[in-house]
Amino acid sequence: MYSNPSGKSAVLYPYAAYYFALALIVTWIGFSQSYFARLTQVSIYHHLHGAIAGAWILVLIIQPILYQKGKLNLHRKIGKLAGYILLPLLILGGLKMIHAMLNTAAAYPPGVVNRLAYLDFIAVISLIYFVFQAISKAKQLQLHARNMSMTVLLMLPPAIARLLFLIPWFNNFDKALNVAYGIIVVILGMLLYDDHKKGKIYPTYLIGIVLAIIMLVGQNLVGDWQWWVNWMAAYAGL
Repeated sequence: MYSNPSGKSAVLYPYAAYYFALALIVTWIGFSQSYFARLTQVSIYHHLHGAIAGAWILVLIIQPILYQKGKLNLHRKIGKLAGYILLPLLILGGLKMIHAMLNTAAAYPPGVVNRLAYLDFIAVISLIYFVFQAISKAKQLQLHARNMSMTVLLMLPPAIARLLFLIPWFNNFDKALNVAYGIIVVILGMLLYDDHKKGKIYPTYLIGIVLAIIMLVGQNLVGDWQWWVNWMAAYAGL
């Protein structure tokens, strides 16, 4: 609960659990063909990374419910467990997935792995940043909630892009990936506008929309960056 400008108590993000549940559904449907339909063909690392990412979203579904019910001690305990256990595993899993992808470049269209690695590295760095901000702003509920929301929003485009492939018009990788990041930019723009209507714009979504635009624009240019290609070749060789 928090006090709104009128001085009355209000529930902070009353539908947050539903939005995070929607993110989980989008992820499940998006990866239904590339992962869930090939469970026996993918590596144990893919299984672990998928399970950990799913657990992270489940935590974000549970946490606002606990907060709204006043179960703050349990909310804090689960948050600490997620921060101490799930976060490191999620980061290490993301780095391992990038490494594995770069070493199976032959299975992808030319140049695609360097492009995806660019997006994934920014996503990993963003995850670390927003979780750190959420922890450091734990007592500032507006900032804490927004930073935790960002840990899901910037991770969603890969699932959204795969989901878009189920629509006939999205018949190529470039189109689906650009629209997926464009959707995140639009969502963040709507969240910023909502903050504006409420009388205060917090920095979290501003930073998020800048990062989303950097990812959207940069992923179309990274193929021409020889320094990036060299870096990814070096990382693949580790």
